[in-house]
Amino acid sequence: MSEQHGTPNRNGGGHGLWIAVTAAVLLAAVISARPVAWARPSQAPDYQTVPTLTPTPRPPDPGQTPEPPASTNTPGPGQPSTATPAVTAPPPPLPPPGQTPVAPTVAAPARSVTPRTCLAVPTPGFAPVPLTTLTFEGLSDQFLVVPGQAISLRLVVTNTGKAPARNVLICSPLPPELVKGQPQASQGRARVDRLGLVAELGDLAPGKTAEVALTMTIPASYPLGGVIENQAWLFSGDQRGTTRLLTWALPPAWLPATGR
Repeated sequence: MSEQHGTPNRNGGGHGLWIAVTAAVLLAAVISARPVAWARPSQAPDYQTVPTLTPTPRPPDPGQTPEPPASTNTPGPGQPSTATPAVTAPPPPLPPPGQTPVAPTVAAPARSVTPRTCLAVPTPGFAPVPLTTLTFEGLSDQFLVVPGQAISLRLVVTNTGKAPARNVLICSPLPPELVKGQPQASQGRARVDRLGLVAELGDLAPGKTAEVALTMTIPASYPLGGVIENQAWLFSGDQRGTTRLLTWALPPAWLPATGR
C-alpha cells in the first residue's frame, strides 16, 4: 500500500503538459490576429492609413433611362465638323494696274476753345491771358464809387492781325448784387444772363474794333469798404485771352477823426 501511493501519476502530468501547449498556441494565434496597436511603440507607425476604394459604376434602376454622356462637339468618323469657322474680312480691292493706291483721308475735328457754358470761367483776380492777333481791354471812367451810384463798363476788342477773327465771343462774370442795365454792342448781339454779360460779336475784320458797353448801379445797401472787380474773357477760333483786372473801390465804413 505504501509503494502505490509513492508512485507519480504519469497520465496526470501528460494531461497538464497538453493543456499548457494548447494555451500557448491559442495565445500566439490571438496575438497574431490583433491590430498593430498590440505592437511595441517603436514598431507602431505614427499615422493611420485609410484604404482608398475605387467607386464601382452603379447600373441604372429598372425603368430609368440612362443619361447620355456629355458631348465634346467632336465629330465621329465620317461626320462633318459642326464648329463655326472664323469669319475674316475680305482684303481691300487692289487698284488697277499702273495706279498708285491712295490712303483714305480722315478729316481732323475742328478745334475750338469756346467753353460749353460761356460763364464757366474762373472768377476775376488772376493774371491776364495774352492773345496773339487780338487786343482786349476793360475800360471805365470811374475808380472811387459809393452806394447808389451807376458805374460804366466798356469791353473793347481790336483785330491787329491780317486775317479776320472768327466768331468773337465775350464772357464777363458780374457781381450778382449789382443792378444791370441793357448792354449795347457795336456789332453782333449782347445780353445779360444770371451770372454775367455775354456778347456774340461774330467775325471781326483786320484792323477793326468792336465794343460792348454796360451800365450797372450799386445798391444803396451795398456794404462799404469793399471792392467791385471785373475781368472778362474773349474767345475766337483757337485764341483765348482776358482783360486786365478792373476795380471800383468803395469808401471805408469808418474814418478816423481829423483836425481838432
